[in-house]
Amino acid sequence: MDDLIEQRVTFSRLFDFYEPALTEKQKEAFRLHVMEDWSLSEVAERLEVTRQGAHDLVQRARGRLLELEGLLSFSAREAAWESRMEKLREWRRRHLSRIPAEAAAELEALLATEEGEV
Repeated sequence: MDDLIEQRVTFSRLFDFYEPALTEKQKEAFRLHVMEDWSLSEVAERLEVTRQGAHDLVQRARGRLLELEGLLSFSAREAAWESRMEKLREWRRRHLSRIPAEAAAELEALLATEEGEV
């Protein structure tokens, strides 16, 4: 069960990055089946293809998303960046009271810029 959830999260993240590289039918089939949990039969009916056609569209979309991540690593890079930012935020929480006010203000401004708050 956890593997299925993890897989959906991973593919949803990849879809966020690489959706423009998919065909319209692949996008729709993938979104409906993977992200909205429609059955392949429901997807097939919606897209006016066979059930096998819907399956093929979803599989091609998955394959393309994995291929692009393998080539470009955008999702992995963002995950690594988020991890580094979390470590910085944690360091700030632990040490903020022990650093000079001017340095603390500069650190806050830098983190806010990186977090998109400024």
